Amino acid sequence: MKSLEKPYPRTSQLHIAKRDAGRFTERRNVAESERAQVESELLDAKKIVKELTSRIEELNSRLNVRNQDLEKLKSTEKGGSLGMALRNPQNTQHSKVIKELGYAKEELIKLKQDMASIIEEKRRAEQEIETSGLKMQSFSSKVEALRKEVEELNEETVLVELARIEAIKEFRAIEAQRKEDAEKHSAAMEENRKKMNDMVQEIQISEELQEKLASTNSDVEVLESELKQVKEMDRWTQKNESLRSGSDFLEKDLSLLHSLKEDLETAKNDLASIKRNSFQFMASMDGVRNELKRISEESARLNKKGNKADLTIQNLNAKLLRAKAKLEAASDNEGKASSIASSLLISLEQLTNEAEEAEKERVTAIEEAAKVKEEIQKTESETVLAEERWEAAIQELETIKLSEATVLNNLKRLVDITMKSRASASSTTITISKFEYEYLTGRAAQAVEIADKKVAAAQAWVKALQASEKEISMKTEVVRKEIQELKMEEEQKGLKMEHSPSAKMLVDMQLQKWEEINEKNLEQSQNGLRTKSNSISGKMTPGRRAKFRSSISTATRTPRAASFAVRRRRKVIPNIAKLFNSKSNDENL
Repeated sequence: MKSLEKPYPRTSQLHIAKRDAGRFTERRNVAESERAQVESELLDAKKIVKELTSRIEELNSRLNVRNQDLEKLKSTEKGGSLGMALRNPQNTQHSKVIKELGYAKEELIKLKQDMASIIEEKRRAEQEIETSGLKMQSFSSKVEALRKEVEELNEETVLVELARIEAIKEFRAIEAQRKEDAEKHSAAMEENRKKMNDMVQEIQISEELQEKLASTNSDVEVLESELKQVKEMDRWTQKNESLRSGSDFLEKDLSLLHSLKEDLETAKNDLASIKRNSFQFMASMDGVRNELKRISEESARLNKKGNKADLTIQNLNAKLLRAKAKLEAASDNEGKASSIASSLLISLEQLTNEAEEAEKERVTAIEEAAKVKEEIQKTESETVLAEERWEAAIQELETIKLSEATVLNNLKRLVDITMKSRASASSTTITISKFEYEYLTGRAAQAVEIADKKVAAAQAWVKALQASEKEISMKTEVVRKEIQELKMEEEQKGLKMEHSPSAKMLVDMQLQKWEEINEKNLEQSQNGLRTKSNSISGKMTPGRRAKFRSSISTATRTPRAASFAVRRRRKVIPNIAKLFNSKSNDENL
């Protein structure tokens, strides 16, 4: 009976398990909605990356067009007319190149801004991944708790089944005992009925004997009265007719008297035997009464036992029905819990498989990132070499321009002298010396060489731009791979739950620390760049100064690429200033 009452408190645990399962499904739905939001954000990031790639492709196409134009210009300058007339188209080409370089610089600034936004999105995605990891840990702990509860429910169902089997055994034993008691009771009742019938018959016989005894007693009384009358008659006869009566009459009376005495003695004997039998009958009647009382008490006791047995059977039936209902409910809950546990196990297996695949992909992504970093370093070294070549070409151009300026001054002075001398001389033809002719032809060759060197410098600048754009494309490719990796991790994680406030506090503290460190780095980089920009601003126009400030603001958003961008700008901006100075010198010439 105690074993049947044990499973009662497990119903509350089953309700708690159902409630936890409901909460789990709700949290799963919330996690799926958050996952959809993250996927939408990843799609937006993909769109941004696609736009960046399209912009990079446009820049590459523009650079290819510029390279073709420069090659055409170079070929035309080499094979075209020689003279001072080439300076104006050359200057226009240089102005176009400078404008295109300005546009390319603006595009690079925009690309860096986009890179900063992508890095910010990456940081947010990493934070989301960390929170999803914490939530997955809480999910796994809850799955373990549900698994333990399912095991406990299985144990409880086994105990309930054992209690049900024991209750069935007890019920069968009680039913067998009840049948045995009923059979014994029915046998005792039959025996009592037989005894009662026998006693009734004996009572009837005793009543008949009492009637006979009463009749014999009346006969004896009649005989005694007659005997008294006979004795009185004898006395009267003896007194009055003693003489008259004869001896025959006396003999007859004596024989009659003897017969009467014998009958009286037999009647007395019968009466004594009847009295004895009546006493025995009364004793037997008392025994029968006592037996009837005992039988009635036994029957009452058996009836009470039967009623108690009926009550116990009814209680057992009610308990069995309740136990069956609880067992069915427990089996249903166990089925639901087993289905939930199986689904959770399947999802855990899928998550483990996806985690393994993600780990493999992460390893491959790390290897690819290392390769991309190596390529970026190579491109940086190539850009540095290209910038060095460009600076060397610009220095050569400056030296050539200085020598050209001195030669031009000498030439102007000689031309003035010759013009004055020719003006003083009146003749239709102008004769020049061989030296002047050779000088003029050599000046044209030098102008062609200067144009070639300027074209080579512009090509070096274009190559540097191509290298920087290649670096940006590599970085965008790395960011794209990282975004794909984040998406894969988000798809693997999938489920998100509310993590503990302590974890939130830790994440917030880490974010605050990271933001403070970034702000310090940004302030340091801004201070350094401002000092350098102040040193360079003397050689720049106001428009260029504004562009340089905007480029600094974008560089601060990408701390990862700040060092390379600042180093590159440090080298490029003075070169652009030199290029403008060279352009102004050419125009003056």
